[in-house]
Amino acid sequence: MKNKYKISELAKIFNISRQTLLFYHKKDILVPNIIDKSNGYRYYTIEQIWDLLLILTLKKAGFSLDEIKKFGNLKNYNENILFLEKKVKEVEERIKELKKSKKELIKRIENLKEFSVEFENKIEIQEKKNIKWIYYELKNSKDEIEMISLYEKLNKMMKKYNLEESSYITITDLKDIENENNIIPVLKIGMEIPYEMNIKGSEVLELNKVLEIKFNSSYNNLLKTYQDVKKYIKEKNYQSSNYSIEISKNVTFSTEEGVGGLIKILVPII
Repeated sequence: MKNKYKISELAKIFNISRQTLLFYHKKDILVPNIIDKSNGYRYYTIEQIWDLLLILTLKKAGFSLDEIKKFGNLKNYNENILFLEKKVKEVEERIKELKKSKKELIKRIENLKEFSVEFENKIEIQEKKNIKWIYYELKNSKDEIEMISLYEKLNKMMKKYNLEESSYITITDLKDIENENNIIPVLKIGMEIPYEMNIKGSEVLELNKVLEIKFNSSYNNLLKTYQDVKKYIKEKNYQSSNYSIEISKNVTFSTEEGVGGLIKILVPII
């Protein structure tokens, strides 16, 4: 068995590119044992074949190149064990995060399927039961940054009370719906909570008779939907409140016109 292998031979043995071996050399991870000064040829020993096998094994296990380099510099079994035990813990944490991400994705898929089945994009008169909710009131109804920060607070509250499946509830101002910035004024942002749950500040949101509009389009079309609703109310001579109630889950999807969502819009009428 020979004890000197060209870079092309080593690359062929492990089915990797020459560029990979050159990169490992550059990073001081696997330096050729011999470099011919006359022609620049690199040669690796049989021992370095085993080194490369370990490098590729660690890489497949998720080690970064810096970690591989550190591991290669360890001098005894105890250091090897401690290093690998630390890596196992990191992998376990990553698995937990991946499982959490998977759970959230599955939940979003289920919500999307559940909501999309009943959306028909038409206006109907409905009798709705009251909702118990907790909310934050906006200081500036057109401040989108404030809205985002309040949604973050709600998300933390949902997590605290294990209410991740709850619906978001948004109260919008119908009086000021005709604005030139395509911004729908938001008065309150909250979430639905079970009637049996007592959270400080929670209230009952009265619904009774409402106009229900099921929206499943790009958010860019939401303002136009509200304008159509106001027109419909006027044509039917309904006496309505000056606000609407949006009920939604954490469900978004992509459309040709931009990101969209599934929202139940309720406008209380007399």
